[in-house]
Amino acid sequence: MGKFVLTFVSFVLMFHSQAFGQVKDAVTSTYEEITVKARPLDLSSVRLLGGPLKQAQDLDAKYLLELEPDRMLAYYRQRAGLEPKDKPYGGWDGGGRNLTGHIAGHYLSAVSLMWAATGDERFKERADYIVKELKEVQDKHGDGFLNAQEGVRECFDAVSKGNIRSGGFDLNGLWVPWYVLHKTLAGLRDAYRFTGNQTALEIEVKAAEWAQGILAGLTEAQNQRMLNAEFGGMNEVLADLYADTGDKRWLDLSYRFEHRSFIEPLKRHQDILEGKHGNTQVPKLIGSADRYAYAGEPGDIIAAGFFWDRVVQHHSFATGGHGKDEYFGKPDMLSDRIDGRTAETCNVYNMLKLTRRLFSLRPDAHYAEFHERALFNHILASID
Repeated sequence: MGKFVLTFVSFVLMFHSQAFGQVKDAVTSTYEEITVKARPLDLSSVRLLGGPLKQAQDLDAKYLLELEPDRMLAYYRQRAGLEPKDKPYGGWDGGGRNLTGHIAGHYLSAVSLMWAATGDERFKERADYIVKELKEVQDKHGDGFLNAQEGVRECFDAVSKGNIRSGGFDLNGLWVPWYVLHKTLAGLRDAYRFTGNQTALEIEVKAAEWAQGILAGLTEAQNQRMLNAEFGGMNEVLADLYADTGDKRWLDLSYRFEHRSFIEPLKRHQDILEGKHGNTQVPKLIGSADRYAYAGEPGDIIAAGFFWDRVVQHHSFATGGHGKDEYFGKPDMLSDRIDGRTAETCNVYNMLKLTRRLFSLRPDAHYAEFHERALFNHILASID
């Protein structure tokens, strides 16, 4: 995906070590008290002093400060009928491109986490600025909508009426609009949890209400057809919103992003990974593990635990990575899949998110061993 996205991914992985946010969860349920066995220290309680992690942190901090938030927000403003404050970035985030707008969400997560990890006020200032700008955009739309992709309004209007064409990365002719929204919501969540920005949570709630309205009229069959297109970690971020607000609407909405044709076989301990796009699937199980922590539904942890075991023990290389061109192959047959397109960092990043969540629920050494191996072989190795 290139250095621009990869640096965000690398940074977020290194410091997003929490299973829960630093802002106290609104949900203090019996389930959570029972399920969560291990909790990390707050990022603000730890400072790196040297070594490869500190070197990577310093490189990321320098890079983050070189980027311009107004360029990431240009298409958000344009879609809302507001004048952009700077020329937009190109590449993946360019106008009419596949993922227009998702970089702002990645960046909001990165600067929020960097502020917690370093205490450098420049990062909090950037997080606060982006939240302020996103609020202006959302207020201008007037209905909670928050997306910068071209044609995304029409895409979701059709979805809300049950007119759904989906598969792979395509939803009604648009590339992964739920995936893009997930990045924005995750950035807002992290701004709330790591910088204490209350406005970020308010924006996130309004966007979730908008999403709830899109899905309200769909039958189960229509809803499942929609989920044939990649949707990122919408289930995860909505479960986290439930934890942060105590509003059960968001837990229920998280289950609207339960892709049954993929999850149900995992609950039955069936390995159906061959031929599937890895980075589409891993976030689904991160959401499952999240929900188990908050609500205690056994099927969630069964699916997440089995998936992790199959990927790590039967689909991964010695370095901790998996896949070719991000796709899974046959289990236990890896030697013919080694070339320059093997084990993309995006897949590893999401596997490590899942690993940390599972470790918080079941603090077993095999989770920690995999995390260390993949962190050093893939994440640190990707930062120059």
